[in-house]
Amino acid sequence: MDDETETIWDHIAGEAMHGELTGTRLDVWPITMSTVEAALANDPKLTLSRSDAKGLLGQIMGLIHRKIIGSRGFFPPGFRKTMGEIDTRLPEFTQGLGVVVDEKARFYVMNEIGDGIQDDWAGRTLSVRRNPIDRVPYAEWEDGSRPFQLFSRWYGFAFTFPGCDIYGHENG
Repeated sequence: MDDETETIWDHIAGEAMHGELTGTRLDVWPITMSTVEAALANDPKLTLSRSDAKGLLGQIMGLIHRKIIGSRGFFPPGFRKTMGEIDTRLPEFTQGLGVVVDEKARFYVMNEIGDGIQDDWAGRTLSVRRNPIDRVPYAEWEDGSRPFQLFSRWYGFAFTFPGCDIYGHENG
């Protein structure tokens, strides 16, 4: 929620959900997930900051993430009740890269990216690859610029961008 208008914003898509600015959208940028090793290989002069401060809750959540969430996926108790209709075109915990361009969203299944995908998107070529160091998928146009993208599980991307395409799959 912003302080000025008390509008509630979708933190992923940048859309105003409730309040004075409902229906408007903030600018969004591509989000890149990586490791320290991969980030430094890309830019050796990169300055990294890290906080070692973790409370008890942070330590517990880190353990839960490493042991449960990071490997198979996990919905906390009661979470499923907060979800609307589930898009069953893919298993809900399928990992992949979601790309959004001009209000059109497409999901690239991580295990299907292989050595890379060249996707024709409205007359432009989008390359979807996995970083050779951290194996995280990313997308970029032929000129090297990157569209808005999220490394995500299927259920989250499909809820945020309902009716999105799935690359290489029937979308009906």
